[in-house]
Amino acid sequence: MDELNRTTNPNAIVTDAPEEHFRLNFFDVACLIINRTIGTGIFNAPGTVTGTTQSAGGAILLWFFGIFYALAGMHVYIEFGLNVPRYVIEGIEQSVPRSGGDLHYLQYVYRWLYYKKDTVLYSGCLYGITFIFIGNMANNCINFASRVLQGAHPGVVPDNGHVRGVAMAAAVFACLIHGVSRRGGIWLNNLFALVKVGLLLVIVGTTLAVVGKGIKDADGNVIENVFGQNLDPKIAFQPPLNPNGTTDIKHGEGSANSYAAAFLSIMFAYSGFEQNNYVLGEIARPRRTFPRATVFAVALIATLYMVVNLCFMAVVPAWEQDTDVIALLFFRKTFAFAGPGVAERVFNAFLALSSFGNIIVMTYTAARMKQEIAKQGFLPFAKFFGQNRDVSIGRLVMHLRRTRGWKLGWIAAEQHREATPVGALTLHLASCVLLIFATYRVAPGDAYNLLANLDAYITSAFFGFFLALGIIILRIWGPPATEPAKTKEYREKHHDAGVADDAPVRKTWTEMVNGSVKTWLSWTCAVIYLVGNAFPLIALWIPGTGQFASDGLSWWLVPTIAYVVLGFASVWWLSFLVVAKYREHHQQKSLIYEIRPEFAWADPAGDHDPASEKRQRDGGVIMVHETVLLQWYGGEMDMFDMPAGEHGGDFGPMFGQDHEGFGSTATTATTGARLHRRQQPAAPAAPAPVNEFANTDFDDFGPPPPVAGPTHNTQW
Repeated sequence: MDELNRTTNPNAIVTDAPEEHFRLNFFDVACLIINRTIGTGIFNAPGTVTGTTQSAGGAILLWFFGIFYALAGMHVYIEFGLNVPRYVIEGIEQSVPRSGGDLHYLQYVYRWLYYKKDTVLYSGCLYGITFIFIGNMANNCINFASRVLQGAHPGVVPDNGHVRGVAMAAAVFACLIHGVSRRGGIWLNNLFALVKVGLLLVIVGTTLAVVGKGIKDADGNVIENVFGQNLDPKIAFQPPLNPNGTTDIKHGEGSANSYAAAFLSIMFAYSGFEQNNYVLGEIARPRRTFPRATVFAVALIATLYMVVNLCFMAVVPAWEQDTDVIALLFFRKTFAFAGPGVAERVFNAFLALSSFGNIIVMTYTAARMKQEIAKQGFLPFAKFFGQNRDVSIGRLVMHLRRTRGWKLGWIAAEQHREATPVGALTLHLASCVLLIFATYRVAPGDAYNLLANLDAYITSAFFGFFLALGIIILRIWGPPATEPAKTKEYREKHHDAGVADDAPVRKTWTEMVNGSVKTWLSWTCAVIYLVGNAFPLIALWIPGTGQFASDGLSWWLVPTIAYVVLGFASVWWLSFLVVAKYREHHQQKSLIYEIRPEFAWADPAGDHDPASEKRQRDGGVIMVHETVLLQWYGGEMDMFDMPAGEHGGDFGPMFGQDHEGFGSTATTATTGARLHRRQQPAAPAAPAPVNEFANTDFDDFGPPPPVAGPTHNTQW
């Protein structure tokens, strides 16, 4: 109600950044990547990689290349995150870190196809619609449900209907947690991140016990250390021999397609370093916290992954690694002394925890991404999906304390009273449930493989390729000109006073990113990330191989479905153009896409403290408030392009008293469609909000008193 009460226009999407004490700190940011990245991939992928490459040495080499891929991709996202989008604020051209990640980066580089200039871009629609369908936790929900049921009944294949039911319950629970308590969801994410690191350390510690001959099998024999046997330089790059002295090479293994499938599995295992970019606008002091926490998390994960792979090589013979999930084989050997069924329970517990942790973090970050997608103008019910709403547990507790006298001292209501993207969470849940039941006729294991590889192919490989290419394009052809941000002060100075708008500022990309990244490192990482993503995109189409990832999935299935989804997103954008042109010609209506940002210093400065002032300048500014209008407007109107601000205060009645002279800034502060009224009478003032819950137990659910003004520090 706080946000809705600030504007009289029902189509305006109003969002505020979290207050300072609610922002993500270094530990929160690092845990987002750790919890998202460490998942089922590290437990499933090593055996798949060894089996498809038919070489223990080749498998370790691919995992080593995976480190460079992850570090290169991390650098690409840091470079974009620190430098896009850009605004001219008080005459200074600068970047403002914001949530939305890939969506804003792709629209910044690929701006050529659009409905109107910087309004409903094809690149944004392609990514947005695809992410809505693919960017959810359906695969992890299915895997979590399967592992929980298998852990409860080892050796019994769980019923497919039961798996889907538990999967849907897990999805609902995650959305509910993040809907009623943003802080609670973050705490839960941090807990799972620590648990996952602990799980990998358990594997390392168990392996050290094997190397030290401290673990025996069920017969009392010391478990053999097979590290030297697996990675002997003379045979490490040859097909492993089974105890009979023969190889078990299946059709297609060792081919280009199988190497691409193996590397795609590694890409999926490393996917997650982009999570911080999805919620960059919620990070405290993002210019300092974001890159440091990201580098720390990715370096930690890369180290753990290589160590864990070496641990598997020390316990499980190479010829055996593709006979079952390698982590299960590991636990069967090392926990055999505990009795039958224990290894299966431990393994399924590990995977269930990993999957559920992914569900928690993906719900938090992907919902914020879908909220940003809703603001782009090509989705129906954009306000519902893009608006934050306060349905928090903190609000309920405070209501019960005041009206019922309940103490409830065990919960700090103030820590859980935040507005959350309820509409985006609803969209996230709907897409997840859709995929859970769309794969109903596919066995749970195959459904997980299909959805996981589909996510890796589209989100990591396809769009990652174009992000890497985007860095190269920006460095060769240069970025677009930076437009002034149409803040309230800017409009008062230029529009109300009749002063012409400031000219856009044009710089080279090197000048823009100076101080944030090094040129040679930017080029190197962009090329590595480009090639790494191009390899599976191309190689997976090479025919002549038997299967893709499991006996139930054909090699061509994942890339085919991926391009069907991308094709659907393209059709969605074309359909939007058809509808838009129809409305323009037959209803005389055009889409108004207006954005009003407000900024504040990321670091407050001390009183006459030079060090604090320097830290403030280095920290830059952050976006603390944003109002977006998405409305089909027309009727008795002349429709033609006008210079920014020429309509003056003409949109005042559409936004309320506080929005006179509202200028078009779009995502990059450029102009979209502008309309000029033809002698329309002034709209009446908005009526005072009426509290329909007055004198009831729900009195505080009515409209709050008018907002006195922003509570953030110095703003533009």
